[in-house]
Amino acid sequence: MRLIEECRKRIQKIAFGNTLLPQEFTLGLVEPQSEVSVWLYGIGTPHEVTDQLTTACTAPLCICIAFDKGHKLSENSFRTVALRFCERDGSKRVLGEISLRFRSAISIGSSEFILFQARKSTNYCLPRPRLWAHYLLQAYSQFKRSDPSDIRMTLREQRAAVVTFIRPHPLYLASVGDRTNGNIFPMNLAGDLGKGYFGFALREMRLAAHLVERVNHLAVSTVPLPWCSVAFRLACNHKKESIDWRQLPFETKPSMTFGIPVPNFATRVREIQVEKSQKIGSHRFFVGRIVSGQVQSKELQACIVHGFYQFWRLGGDSAMLQASMAEDLTNKRGPDNADCRPSLECSRPFSTLPTSRS
Repeated sequence: MRLIEECRKRIQKIAFGNTLLPQEFTLGLVEPQSEVSVWLYGIGTPHEVTDQLTTACTAPLCICIAFDKGHKLSENSFRTVALRFCERDGSKRVLGEISLRFRSAISIGSSEFILFQARKSTNYCLPRPRLWAHYLLQAYSQFKRSDPSDIRMTLREQRAAVVTFIRPHPLYLASVGDRTNGNIFPMNLAGDLGKGYFGFALREMRLAAHLVERVNHLAVSTVPLPWCSVAFRLACNHKKESIDWRQLPFETKPSMTFGIPVPNFATRVREIQVEKSQKIGSHRFFVGRIVSGQVQSKELQACIVHGFYQFWRLGGDSAMLQASMAEDLTNKRGPDNADCRPSLECSRPFSTLPTSRS
């Protein structure tokens, strides 16, 4: 048995090297993140959409990009569009690419929010032999696993979802309702859509999505890195209609306009009035107008990236990767819970490797 185990480890080392990493890494970054820019190609001159897009659904994988109605775009305008995820500084290398197919459009005011489905993707964060080793493991894992009935992503969608997490995703805490009938839960399928709009996706089968749809407004708080593990532990609230605010491990205060309880520790709080919501597949997608915003501190914001991107940003250095994994565990579990497995449902919007959750 020892010989078999040794052979297995050697084969694993040859195939994967030091790239068997967590699918998600938590990082502390200055807001807004300045590591990765996203560019849209295929409708004339390429233009940056880093702060004009977000994931709208995972199954099927849909991405929302905001446009000004003055573009006079139609379905025919998007026949060859693609997103490129690029290093913002240095040589501005392309780190990943997703080809898109038009799905539908949402119109609000002077903005047009176009929903695209991912057609195919390319990931440049790993050497090609390592990447294909992961793809084979992914396919094997997909064959063996049993995904929730509402989240059944194709292998193509899973690979494209990995590319979306090359761009750091802020970790948010969403507060809804009041102290009598309200909830607070983490999410990171969310982002700015330009011109004062904000988009986010919540799993359709969870009570949190229906609470937001019924109330139609919420407060979104960014999470400083030291409070990351606390946000992770609130993932169970996605399944609750309301919570006992007195049981939270932190103090709250009313938001500026709606009076929604928000964490005292939040680096920034924005209040959102929901303008449109739409069930797409596994998720319900919301587009809202930002009615107020308040920066409360300049601490580093907790963000989520994929392990492949973390490998690239650390140059594949084994010692640095090991140190970053130890730091990541602390961020997720807290310094006093090193042996507890984290459970942030919304931070793993894709199911690719055996360690993933959905």
